[in-house]
Amino acid sequence: MKHLLLSLALLLVLPAPVTTQAQISARPDQASGANISQVPTAGPHWTEVFPGTSPSARSYHAMVYDAAAGKVVMFAGYGPTGYLSGTFLWNGHNWTQEQPKTHPSPRYWHSMAYDGGAKNVVLFGGFDTNFNYLNDTWVWTGSNWKQEHPKTVPPARVVSAMAYDSSDNKVVMFSGIVEPAINDTWVWNGSNWTKEHPSQAPAARYAHAMAYDTAKGDVVLFGGVTESNQVLGDTWVWNGSNWTQKHPAHSPPARSFHTMAYDSAKGKVVLFGGADASGNFLDADTWAWNGSDWTVEPYTDAPAPRFGQAMTYDSSHGELVMFGGANSTGYFGDTFVWK
Repeated sequence: MKHLLLSLALLLVLPAPVTTQAQISARPDQASGANISQVPTAGPHWTEVFPGTSPSARSYHAMVYDAAAGKVVMFAGYGPTGYLSGTFLWNGHNWTQEQPKTHPSPRYWHSMAYDGGAKNVVLFGGFDTNFNYLNDTWVWTGSNWKQEHPKTVPPARVVSAMAYDSSDNKVVMFSGIVEPAINDTWVWNGSNWTKEHPSQAPAARYAHAMAYDTAKGDVVLFGGVTESNQVLGDTWVWNGSNWTQKHPAHSPPARSFHTMAYDSAKGKVVLFGGADASGNFLDADTWAWNGSDWTVEPYTDAPAPRFGQAMTYDSSHGELVMFGGANSTGYFGDTFVWK
C-alpha cells in the first residue's frame, strides 16, 4: 500500500502557493471584520468571504462544526511551509487561532466529525512528520484537545472519511489507506470504537467523502480511489447496520479528494470539487443529493477548481463554509460560504 502513498505525495509537489501567509495574520484594510463580496443569483450560490484574520494556505486539513460551541473547528493540514498543527475557529465572520495546552501532533489526511452525543469533535488518524500512519483518537472539548485511550482501536489509516450518524448517535468511519487494504466500517460511541460487520459494503478506497443526510436518516458516501488506483463515482448509504449502493439517474463524474456536507437549510447533501480519473481538477462543480438523485447546482463566481479542501455546515449562520485546498497553481487560503 505504500506505493499509493508515493503517488499521493506527488500531489503535494505544487508551484508557489496562492497566498504566502505562513501563519495567521491580520489584513490592515479589513481589520474591522469580514468583507463579503455578494453575487446576485436566483438560488444558493458561493460567496467568497474576506475575514480580517485567516489561517495559512493549506490542503488535506479537516474541519467540522462544533454545535456545542457554535463555531467551526479546523485542524492541521499541509501547506507551503510543510506540516501544520494549528487549531482555528470560525465564528461566521472571522478566524481565530486557539492556543490549547495539549493538541494532536502535526499531520494531514486525518479525519474529523462532530459527536453530537458526547458534544465534542472527534479526530482520528492521519499521516505524521515521520511518515507514519496514525491510529490515535482525540477529542476537542471547545478549549482543549484530549487524547482518548479506547479499549478497541481501528488500524492506523489516512485519507479515510467520517460522519456523525444522528439516528444511532455514533460517529461512522469507513476505509481509507490501511495496511492491508480493507473496506472496514467502524463506529465511535463517545468512549470506544466498534467494528461493524455489514452484509455488504463499498469497495476499499481512500480520498472519498461522507456526510449525514438528516432528511433521510442515513450516511451518504461518494467516490474515492481503490487500491488499484481506479477513481470511483459510486453512491452508497449507511443505515446504521448495512451499506446499500444507490443507482441514481444522474451522478457527479468519478472523483477523489472532494468534499461533502449536509446543507440543513436546503435539506440536501452538497458535494464540491476534487480531481477526476485523469488527475484533472474538476471545474468547480457543485452537486446536491436529495436522497435519491444528484443534481448539478448552477453557480456564479464559484471557487477555483481544487482538491483537498474542507467543508462543513455552520448551523449558527445557516451556510456551508469551505476553506483551502490546492490545484496546479498552489495552495489556497480562501474562505467561501454557500447559501
